[in-house]
Amino acid sequence: MNPKQLSDIIPNTQTLINAYLKRKPNETISSVAKGAGIHPAQLLLFMRGERGLTTKSLSKIGEFLINNA
Repeated sequence: MNPKQLSDIIPNTQTLINAYLKRKPNETISSVAKGAGIHPAQLLLFMRGERGLTTKSLSKIGEFLINNA
């Protein structure tokens, strides 16, 4: 990872989640959150750009996306 990738981690994560949801029409932000082990409201606020996520939560989302590609 380089500094530019790190500075873009929020929009990149949002893009990855949106791409996943487009590929899996039966999935929702809530189901992604539950699958990743984070609270659905937390992910919804993150996707709206209203809140951030901890690095631990970002890691959980990454693991979920890897395991459910």
